Amino acid sequence: MNEIFQNNPSNAYTVNNYFRQEEIRKEEEKKEETILTRQMKKQFSFFAPASILYALFYAFCLYRNASGITYPFFAAGTFCYFFLSMKKLGVPYKKDSLFFMISIMLLGISNCCTDSLPLLLMNKLGIFLLSFILILHTIYYDAEWNLPKYLGAILRTMGRTVTCLICPLIDLASFYDAQKQKKSQKKDYILYIIIGISFSIPLLIMMTSLLCSADVVFSNMINKLMCFDISFLEIFKISFLVITVFFVSYALLAAVCKKHIPEEDSDHRIGEPVIAITVTGMLSVIYLLFSFIQIFYLFIGNMKLPGGYTYAHYAREGFFQLLAVCLINLLIVLVCLHFFKDNLILKVILTIISGCTFIMILSSALRMFMYIAAYRLTFLRIFVLWALAVIFLLMTGITVFIYFRRFPLFFYSVAVVTVFYIGLSFAHPDYWIARYNLNPISTDDTNPDTYTSTTANEYYLSTLSADAAPILLDENRNPFYQTKASYWMDVYSGRIENKTEEMGIRKFNFSLYIAGKKGGFFD
Repeated sequence: MNEIFQNNPSNAYTVNNYFRQEEIRKEEEKKEETILTRQMKKQFSFFAPASILYALFYAFCLYRNASGITYPFFAAGTFCYFFLSMKKLGVPYKKDSLFFMISIMLLGISNCCTDSLPLLLMNKLGIFLLSFILILHTIYYDAEWNLPKYLGAILRTMGRTVTCLICPLIDLASFYDAQKQKKSQKKDYILYIIIGISFSIPLLIMMTSLLCSADVVFSNMINKLMCFDISFLEIFKISFLVITVFFVSYALLAAVCKKHIPEEDSDHRIGEPVIAITVTGMLSVIYLLFSFIQIFYLFIGNMKLPGGYTYAHYAREGFFQLLAVCLINLLIVLVCLHFFKDNLILKVILTIISGCTFIMILSSALRMFMYIAAYRLTFLRIFVLWALAVIFLLMTGITVFIYFRRFPLFFYSVAVVTVFYIGLSFAHPDYWIARYNLNPISTDDTNPDTYTSTTANEYYLSTLSADAAPILLDENRNPFYQTKASYWMDVYSGRIENKTEEMGIRKFNFSLYIAGKKGGFFD
C-alpha cells in the first residue's frame, strides 16, 4: 500500500481527502442528532409499524371522504399516534395541551355535522394549524414565543420534514445493522414482520379487488363499507396515499426530534422609535379625522351628507375597505411592538390607532348590517361580521399588550380565533341564511333593484349546502316548496338527493342525514 502511495502521491491525497470528508460528514450527522433522534432510531421497531398503521388508518378515514363520520375518529387516532410516540421518546405531556386537543376534536366533529364547503375547508385548515401548534408546544418550551416566532417555527418544521423524507430508509438500514451486530434472532423477526407488512398491504388490496370481481355480493358489501369501488386505479391511489402518509408522518416525527428551532426568542426591538412615531403619528391624524366623521355622520347622523347621497346609500358602502384597514392597523401595531424600542409617545400613538380601529370596526359592522337589510344574507357577509368581532377582541388583547408585555398575546389570539371559529362552524351559517332570506320581513321593498335582488337570492339559495335543508325542504317554512313550481328548488332538492344517495357508513354525515329525512330521500 505504501509503495502505491509513493509511486502515485495523488492516490494518497485522494484517499486522505475521502477519509477527511467522511469525518466531516459524521461530525455533521452527530450535530444533527439529538437524544430524541437517537431514541427514535433505536426504537425503529416501534415507530415504523406505528407509522404504517397510522397511514392505513389515515387512508381508511379520509380517502375520498371530505365530511364523513370518520373525521373525529381520525383526530382521536392522530392523538394516539402522536402521544404514544412522545411517550416512547420520553417527552412529557403538557396539561395545557388539552385545549388544542379539545379544539381539534370539535373541528373533527363539526366536519361530519356540516355539508358547507367553506366550513369544511376552514375546519381542515384549523385542524392542520392547531396540530402543528400542539406538536411544537409539546416538544419545545414555548412560553415566550410570539406570533412571528410560531409562524417561523411552523414553516421551518414543514421544510425540515421535506428534508427528512428519506429518514425511514436511513433508520431502517441503521436498525438492520444494529440487529446484525446484536445477533438477536428475536429482534430480527421484528424487522422481518415490518418488511412483511409493507409487502402485504398492496397484495391485500389487489386480492380484495380480484375477489370483488369474482363475487357481486362480496363486492357490494365491500363497496358499501368503504364507499368507493375497488379497481386497479383505486389500488394505485390508495397505495400511493398510504406510502405518502407513512413517509410524511415518520419524517415529521424525525424533524421535530432534531429540535432545530432555538427555544429562546431573541429581542427584535432594535428599531429607532422615531421612525415608527413619524409613520403612525401621520396615520393617527387621518384616523382621528375619519373617526370623527363616522361618529357624527354615521352613528349620530346629525351632519349634512354630500349631494345625491341618501343616508342608507352612505351607510351601505365601504365595509370591505374598512375591514381591510382594520386588518392593516392590527399588523401595523404588531410590527411596531415587535421591531421598535419601547417609547411612551409610540405607545400613546398606538393606543390612539387601536381606539380608532375600534370605531372603524363598529362603522364597518353597522354598514354591513344595513347592506344585509337591503340585499339579504350570504356566507361572505356572515363571515365579515364574524371577522370584525374577532378583530375587535384581537385588538383588545393588543391594546393590553402595549402596556403589559407579559400578557400572553399569542395564546390569547389562538384561543379567541379557535373558540369563535368553532362557534361559527357549529352554527351552520347556511341554515340562518335560508331562514333570513325566506323571511318576507327581511326584504327591503324600497330597494330599486328588488327584482334583480330577488332573482339573485333564489339562485343563491339553490347553491346552499344540506345545512339549509331544515328550512328549504320544509313545506311549512319555505313557500316555494309547496308549489313545486320553482326551478331553483328542483335544483337544490336534486343536488341534496344525489349527495344522500352517495352517503354510506364511512361517509355518513349528520347534516346530509337530516336533509335526507326532511326531503324523504330515504323512503
